[in-house]
Amino acid sequence: MASETPQSAFVLPPAVYSPELLDSVSYEIEQYLSWYRENRIHTTVGATAITEPDHSTETAQVIQSWTTGQPLTLSSLQSLLKYLRELKLPVAHVTLAALPNHTQRQQLVDWFRGIAGPHVLISFVGDRNLGGGVLVRTPSRVFDYSWKQKLIEGRSKLAEVVHRV
Repeated sequence: MASETPQSAFVLPPAVYSPELLDSVSYEIEQYLSWYRENRIHTTVGATAITEPDHSTETAQVIQSWTTGQPLTLSSLQSLLKYLRELKLPVAHVTLAALPNHTQRQQLVDWFRGIAGPHVLISFVGDRNLGGGVLVRTPSRVFDYSWKQKLIEGRSKLAEVVHRV
């Protein structure tokens, strides 16, 4: 089935930045599609319409971005769900000493997508053992800018300083 929206032109909204959010949006669209089908049957046979399910702002943004102002149809919802399920995007795993707040997370996502492009997902993890700094794991490389790594690299210098005391 061909998509009503050119898939090459579709870009996930900035609010959908992680694999977990993408999975959540896919699940909500699947639930919405199920409601859409059932509601069409109910209205066709004259039964009372079913209440529309709630969905997140991210899901609403994805649907709006997919339909690009066109009316929502059963086939467009099916195409969107199929597209999201088949979507394979690179993931950058960012480990920080503490999870970033909303503003920090948005700044990091904007920075990553500005460098790597809009088709990268970012997963955030907190690990107090880092002490500070950041560890970034991409599909092909690991960048360790943590304080823990700096201490390990300077172990001999640290031992020398302690020995002099």
